[in-house]
Amino acid sequence: MIHKIVFLSLLLGSCGYAVWLGRDNERLTAIALLSSAVASVYLQTSKFFQPESGILLVDLVLLSYLIWLALRSDRFWPLYAAGFQVVGTTIHLARIADHNVLHSAYATAQVFWAYPVLFALVVGTSLEARYRRE
Repeated sequence: MIHKIVFLSLLLGSCGYAVWLGRDNERLTAIALLSSAVASVYLQTSKFFQPESGILLVDLVLLSYLIWLALRSDRFWPLYAAGFQVVGTTIHLARIADHNVLHSAYATAQVFWAYPVLFALVVGTSLEARYRRE
């Protein structure tokens, strides 16, 4: 339960920060991350005992957005966010390929790789805000 509170706090804090101080790319990414988190809650089916196809779909959509953003952005943070999202999405493929992966390891890996994506957004927002002040 505590990990859910920590993640939700960091999600809301980082996305709020991006909406407050970021430009369009940071704001759109915040909306995408919040939407992905909400969609994942509603699409989770097996508490990670089986491959979560709904969450995989959400992760693929988010990955597509982050790759698109990285290709068109003039900043580096979207490259990092997309790279971290690639790893998070690949976790699903590992679970599909090997059903012996423990459900707790699968769930933990899914949550773990969301944190660096949030961190990339916060760093990108901070740098963007600093550039605009100078």
